Amino acid sequence: MKVLESELRALSPYPSLRPGQLRIAETVCMTVAQGICTVIEAPCGLGKTIASLMGIALSLRRNLIRRALWLTRTNDESDKVIEEARRLENCGGLLRGLSLRGKSSSCPLLRGVNEELSYLACRALRDESLCPYLDQERVDHCADRLSYEHDLATSVEVVQAAIKDKCCPVAVMRRLMRNSNVIALTYPYIFNCRVYRAYFKFLRLHDTTAIIDEAHNIMDSVIEYESKVLGVSTLYDSIDELSIRRAELASPLEDLINAFKGFANNDLSRGVDISREEILKIISRRFKDPFDYLERLREVALEVIKTRALKGLTIRCPTYSTYAFLEKALNVDYDYIIWLHLDAEGELCIEARPLTYDFKQVASKFHGVVLMSGTLSPIRTIIKVLNLKAENSKVIKYVRPKYGHVVFVVDRMISTSLKDRSEHLYKAIAYKLKAIRDSTEGGLGVFVPSYGILRALEAASLKELLRGLTFVEERGSPSISVFERFKNYVEAGADATLVSVIGGRLAEGIDISSRLMPVAVIVGLPMPEPTAYNLKKVEKLRTLGFEKPHRVVFIEPAMRKVVQAVGRLIRSPLDRAVVILMDKRYSESLIKKYMPKWLSYELHTFDNPLCLLQEALSSLKPEVYQEKRNDEGEA
Repeated sequence: MKVLESELRALSPYPSLRPGQLRIAETVCMTVAQGICTVIEAPCGLGKTIASLMGIALSLRRNLIRRALWLTRTNDESDKVIEEARRLENCGGLLRGLSLRGKSSSCPLLRGVNEELSYLACRALRDESLCPYLDQERVDHCADRLSYEHDLATSVEVVQAAIKDKCCPVAVMRRLMRNSNVIALTYPYIFNCRVYRAYFKFLRLHDTTAIIDEAHNIMDSVIEYESKVLGVSTLYDSIDELSIRRAELASPLEDLINAFKGFANNDLSRGVDISREEILKIISRRFKDPFDYLERLREVALEVIKTRALKGLTIRCPTYSTYAFLEKALNVDYDYIIWLHLDAEGELCIEARPLTYDFKQVASKFHGVVLMSGTLSPIRTIIKVLNLKAENSKVIKYVRPKYGHVVFVVDRMISTSLKDRSEHLYKAIAYKLKAIRDSTEGGLGVFVPSYGILRALEAASLKELLRGLTFVEERGSPSISVFERFKNYVEAGADATLVSVIGGRLAEGIDISSRLMPVAVIVGLPMPEPTAYNLKKVEKLRTLGFEKPHRVVFIEPAMRKVVQAVGRLIRSPLDRAVVILMDKRYSESLIKKYMPKWLSYELHTFDNPLCLLQEALSSLKPEVYQEKRNDEGEA
């Protein structure tokens, strides 16, 4: 172990390591050496990325693996991994690689187009030799130049270089992958079957280690990739599209809409479970073989996409969306549910969605898997949900020295449970938030459980009641720009409030820091609604041997969102914050069970949180934090 420690320290770009970093680097090395699955929970801002890269670099130097794939949620996070890898200057050019991004965010012709549609449009252009960027000589030249100029290239740099050389960015990325030993990429490259085949069909992964960042998201993310949703408005658009091409194919879709509207006469607040057989029966009224009908839909969709691509028109095809949903729905197994419900905008839609996902089938492709996050507690449940064997999985928890400090104040006069929701409740919350805003200087954060509750608070005049400027993260709005405006005003000395839905980009994906937001209010316990899908999932987990499936489906996702929001404020050992939990359901046992062991906190419960707010703020004086050169802490 001393030799391992010495080699890892030699790779570090810093004169000393933070407590816990050496342990993480050693753990990654051991994971690679043994080819096992390891789960690491460590603080946000600790430096897990650079520490893990040190472990990967040493594993590559020792020829234990051929490459490492680093999986992230977003393209920006993938680029950051490559930027961090560049800091390992002591590797002597050992690390070579890049970050990837798909056609929808790289192709000059198809930017912003759905990834599946962009793939089909690209194929149509290639088949007709009409893509001006598909020139193999220019692709090779661009890739060779990038390899010469950069050992490690971000996807932004690759795209810029490819467009400058008038060649296909995706083709250049694939070319660079051949000689890369560090590849940063988003989840769909591995968890979306179509994307996986396109990039890794000829690349064997038995000598590859996977690092999965922000692993607390992995199950929800994979289920999203495996789901197909079809709005009724898309069905209407598909009928219009088919009516001028193959009118006979529109009739079954009209029947589907009528059937869905019949279900919609019932209460859809929780959704309605629809069987695969019902959909087959509806289509069979017009077409004896539903799968023959499906193939005809596909033919029309491909022709529409090809025509629009060749004519340089915007790539859109509601018929393909309809086909993709029906293809999924008619081939689902017992692990799926097909259900009709209202989406976040109130539109009627139908969805085919998996109840579970066997992560083990993905993990088995790799020689070692590391799952990392600051918020994985309780880890035992995560391991079971992912269908990993506990005896074959190693768990590392950062315990000390404690990171940051949070004063939790529970408001026991509020409950946002379904039975308690009313116009009176939202007005009470709005006025409580006004009182907190009036007692707080600088930045204030307000995180609410859902867009529905956000709309209700806006109807209760929340923005008008709050002193200073109020920035609301609307659905679909660019989160970074909203946050930057909030940040600029706070740094200029103004009072500003940032309002976001918990679990969204601002509550999970952006580092806020307690210096910008010393006080945050989490309104309610953000439990998932008891929809037909979630109730079916409870039943499924019970059959899989879970003793408390209700807790897994409702409580744990809610608390993980809460912990993620808190983690946005604690990015260093010196960060201090007050978090008001505005719901009486936050019990001491709940906080103790789900808060990560690395977080220092205290818990108080009051009828009126203002009684403690000023005292708590004055007590959050930064303590001197001494990093001991040779103390790596406990994990």
